[in-house]
Parts: sequence; structure tokens; C-alpha cells
Amino acid sequence: MKRESLGVVALASVLTLVLFVYPLVLGTPLLDPDEGIHAAIAQEMVERGDWVVPRLLDEPFLDKPILYFWAEALSLRLFGMHEAAVRLPGLLFGWLGALTTAVVGWRMFGRTIGVIAGLFYGTMILPTALAQAAAHDVALVPWVNLALLLFWESQHTTSRRRFAMHTLGIGLLLGLACLTKGLVGVALVGTAWGCYLLLAQRLSIAACLQGVAVLALAALVAAPWYLAFEARSPGYLYYFFVERHLLGFATSTQNHGSAPWWYYLPILLGGGLPWIGYLPVTILDGIARRREARGDQKGTVPFSRRNGTLQEDAPVPPRKSGQSPSGGRDGALLLLGCWIVACTLLLSLSHSKLVTYIWPVFPAVALLAAVAWARLIEGRLSEGARRCFAQTLLSSSAGGILLMPIAMLVVQEEFSIRFAWPVWLAVGVVAISSPLPALLWLKGHPKATLAGGTLSLALHFAFIMTWIVPQVATTTSAGDLATHYNGLGELPTQLWVAEERLGSFIFYLDPQLRAGLREGQLQYVRFAELPTMKPGVVIALPENEVDWADRHIDLDGLVYDSVGRYRVYHGTQFDPRPPLTASESQPVLR
Repeated sequence: MKRESLGVVALASVLTLVLFVYPLVLGTPLLDPDEGIHAAIAQEMVERGDWVVPRLLDEPFLDKPILYFWAEALSLRLFGMHEAAVRLPGLLFGWLGALTTAVVGWRMFGRTIGVIAGLFYGTMILPTALAQAAAHDVALVPWVNLALLLFWESQHTTSRRRFAMHTLGIGLLLGLACLTKGLVGVALVGTAWGCYLLLAQRLSIAACLQGVAVLALAALVAAPWYLAFEARSPGYLYYFFVERHLLGFATSTQNHGSAPWWYYLPILLGGGLPWIGYLPVTILDGIARRREARGDQKGTVPFSRRNGTLQEDAPVPPRKSGQSPSGGRDGALLLLGCWIVACTLLLSLSHSKLVTYIWPVFPAVALLAAVAWARLIEGRLSEGARRCFAQTLLSSSAGGILLMPIAMLVVQEEFSIRFAWPVWLAVGVVAISSPLPALLWLKGHPKATLAGGTLSLALHFAFIMTWIVPQVATTTSAGDLATHYNGLGELPTQLWVAEERLGSFIFYLDPQLRAGLREGQLQYVRFAELPTMKPGVVIALPENEVDWADRHIDLDGLVYDSVGRYRVYHGTQFDPRPPLTASESQPVLR
């Protein structure tokens, strides 16, 4: 193996260990609500032996399909009921997202861009952060990546057998996408590919027939589970596909239906850092290449590029068959542009919006950014694009020094926690690594700049997972409450948890306590319901909700036990506060 290849393998291995293996050994408590709820559902699936209907407290859970629950339940079955087993599937799917992004880049542009794109996706802020406490969307990314790749490959083959195999593969992948997030993956793939066919003037009867065949195959893959769920819980299909999908897209009546139209723009820009900053470099270089291509068509090419400089009257290197002036096979950059723009527009048109929904768009960001870096390393970046590259690199390196301290101040304020001075000292050491890529760039080592940049990001993530996430988790997890009742050996006849879901509490309960749960014994309630509770009900009120609760109910002088981050009230009668004024009743961000 060449020395350069060994370096790439070593870099990828280090990043994999830091980002996708190291979190498993930390034992960070499960975060509520989503991570705890999903873990409790997978746990119940294992303990009940029911692998068809996901349940929470014996009630069918209708909001998510089955594939990610299968992955979590299998992990819990094989490795035991602990945090590492809960997080293993999400980290594995996160790693697969980086790997499939690399495969897409490799097939579309070549090995260099593929490798860089995989590194970029693996160290991008939002995908890497979300993979640590993964939602179901993490499993959608590999299916979307590979489905779009096979669509693109099917347009570049003359073999009917290969075309049929690609179509079969796309149908299987979209079927898995349906089992992961319903029709979201199908809509994203269809939007990106349909937009590409229109703009590339490749829309044909054959392409339409392929789309119909793919949808039919996807339905064959996904339908058995959906029909089985409908048979066990009548009305599920209407709820999931009409209420959650159709009404969620077209109206504001469903969850997450109040966000503004521009909701995803700051998420895309901030979540794509630092690599999204290099998209203008790719665009500028593409414009220069189009100008060069027009000169090529006229038979007069006034310059060529070597090491980023323009040289007159130099011979033009031969272009590979099927390769466009943009540096990839025909249409690759156009497809990536459609992937980002059309999918973001589709999600923005939907009334139901959530951070994780835009997750499958980030591989395209990584791929386009990788194009700029690969051209820089190969000495093929135009002069204007090279200047833009330098400005982006230097500014991001300088800004990285302040990013972590500012983030820690925000976390302290948002979660009401305080970091000790050794943590602040450590963050200073980590921040010093931010200028490393700029120093390597100024010394003229673009490959070392790439390695230094990705390693610096990995160091930042390792710091966050070691020092910040565990403290944040203690403010969201119900592990202390479960430990309290595990020690008592029994649960109250009725336990109501105010304004928090019960996911991690259920997961951390001893098996015998979970097995003895009765219908209605554990409930999630809102503050307004507390004055109506029956005598003998035990109320667990999170400390971080006390100020907000006190605006609705009178807490003055009420006796409670402190259990971790909870106040536990035993059979207390709560009196409502007088109605709030219009200004006081405005919701707060929590």
C-alpha cells in the first residue's frame, strides 16, 4: 500500500475511533425526551418479544416506523440494557452516512473527492452531534445517499442488466427508507432526482417508468410491516400517512407546525460548519471552468492552471471520456446542487419542521466542499477560487478559537449549569488547535492542512463528549429518579411526571419494577392538570421547570423530597394561580 494511502487510512481510523467508538465508553446518561423514549420502546420490544408493534408502557407508539427500533432492540438484546447498546445503532448509522458519502463522491468524481467528502461529513457539526444521541433520521442518510447514487449510475450505463439491477437496488433502498421515516426519504430522493432530470434535460419515458418501478418495489419491501401494524392497531395507516404526513406537510395542525419558512436556512449554514463555508469556492471555480470550456469549444484556450496560477499558451490536458469540465462525470455537480437546493426548498414548504428532517441534505454539502479541497490539493483551483479558499480557511481558523468558549457560555445559561475551572482550562487547550490548519496552509502543505483541520474538529468533539454532554445529560435524564425508586423496591400507586416524557425513567427502572407496571400507573402531565389530580398521587417536578410551574400553580410552602434534579411531592394538593395576563402567557423556549 502506498504511503499516501496509509496516511488516509490512519486518518480515517483515528476519526472513526474518536467520533463513533469513543462515545460508547463514556456511559453518559440517556437524554430525554427522544433518546430515552426510543430506548424504552426498544427495551419493551425485547422484553415483550413483540418485534412488530413498538410500544411505550404497553401502548402502541404510532409516530415512528420500525427499522431503527429493530436496530436498537437487536443491540439491547445482544449487548445488554445499558447506554452503549442504546447508542451503538445511531453511531453505526452515522458512520455509514460518512462511508456512503465517500462512496458517492468516489463514484461521481474519483477517489480523492470521495475520501475528502467522507471525512467532511464525519466532522460536520450537526450530523456528528446528532449521531451521538441519534434520532431515526440518522438511518435515513445511507439509504438516501445510495439511492441517489444508483439513480445517477443508471443514467450512465448502456447495459440493460445493470440498469435493471440499479432499479432493483433503488427500490430496496427506498423500501428501507420507508421503514425508517415513512415517505420522507422517498420525497427527498424523488425531489432531488426529479429536479436533476428536468434541469439536465434527461426526463424521458424510460426515466418515468423507472420511477414507477422503484416506487412499486419500495412498497413491496415496506408494505408487509405497515399492514401487520394496521392489523394489530386499526387506524394506524390513516394516522401515519394522512395526519402525520399529508396534514403535517400542508397544515399547522401537527407537531412542529409553527416554525417560519426560513427555519432550515440557519440550521443548514450553522450545522454544515466548517465545511459549508467552502461551497462558494466550488461555485467560483465552476464559473471559471465554464469560461474555460467556452474557450475550448471555440478552439482557443488562452490559459491552463498549474498549482493555482494561470499560465498563458499552455497545452490543455486531455479530458477523460464521459467527464465534464466541472471535474466529475456529466451532471454530478448539477445533481448535488439539486440535492441541496430542491430538498431544502421542499422541507421549507412543509409546515411541520424539525432540525433532524434536513439531515439527509448534509452529504451533498460535504461532497461539494470536497470538490473545492480536491482541486486545491491537485493544483487545479482557479486563482479567484483560491483566494476565496484562503479567506475562508483563515477566517474559520481564527473564529474557531472563540467558538468553543462561546458555546460553553451558551450551554451554561441554557441548562443552568456551571463548568469548573479545569474544564475551562481544557477548553483553552482545545481552542489552541483551531489555528493549526491555517498555519499548515501558510507553510504550503494543503494535504496536511486537510488532516490538521479534521483532527482539530475531532479533538473539539472529543472534548464536548467528555466534558459538556455528560453535564447536559444530567439536566435532562430521569436516571436519578429511577435509581431512587429502585432503591425503595416499589413504585407509587400513581406517579405523574410534570412536563417531561418518561422515557429514560422507564429504561433505568429495575426489570421487576417494569414488569409490575399497571396501566395508568405512570403518566406525563402538564402543569394545568396538577390541580385536578386525585389524592395519593405522587408528583415529580423537574427543578428546571419550577419557575415556570410557579406561574401556573402555587408552590409556596409545599413540602417535597429532593431526588436528583426532581422535587417529589407526595399527595400534595396544588392550587392554581390566577389567570396569566396576555404578556405572561407567552410561551418560553425550553
